[in-house]
Amino acid sequence: MGSEISWPIFHRLGGPQAGETILKSPGLKLFTQRIASARRPNILDLGPLRGQNVTYFSQWSCVLHIEDLLCTLAEDHEMSAPEEERDVKGAIERAINHDAGVHFDAILAWDLFDYIDTLTIRATMHRIERHCRPGTILFMMSSIREVIPDDPGRFTIIDEQHLSFESMGGDGRSGSKHSPRSLERMMPGFRLQHSFLLADGMQDYLFSYG
Repeated sequence: MGSEISWPIFHRLGGPQAGETILKSPGLKLFTQRIASARRPNILDLGPLRGQNVTYFSQWSCVLHIEDLLCTLAEDHEMSAPEEERDVKGAIERAINHDAGVHFDAILAWDLFDYIDTLTIRATMHRIERHCRPGTILFMMSSIREVIPDDPGRFTIIDEQHLSFESMGGDGRSGSKHSPRSLERMMPGFRLQHSFLLADGMQDYLFSYG
């Protein structure tokens, strides 16, 4: 199968719905091309289960691991402890628990890093690094706005370079406004390959490990 993939289901959406933005993401296209060229890729999705995204990736012979990290951490008793007593590393290890022999070819972080603190990001990436190999890619989104919704948005893949972004709440918290350099500092072994400014104050990033 070639690296140019087409999944033309735009017409099924009937246009954007209230609270929904259609994003053209060159970073997603590059991510998709890499998956399409790999042989039975292992993909780690740190976001929630989205049926349409699972269907999209099922066109390849891939193994998809869905973690819903934010929800898992919210349910972990350690994360509700006072900050100075919180065992973030332990909570991350319980949330991302794979055999040592599992290695990921691609990782989807969506806008997760806008909703967890620096310590949690570092612990997450330190845990994931054990399952990376040279060439592992990571796709993520981040807002450049001063204020962002209270909760992460819902991202649904439409085709190889378009996403539906559904905002899940009104503007209610300060945006992290991560810079590429600060992201690399929190992601040992990963280096930025591409970054693109999208609509609605969003930025996409594609990182590569090794």
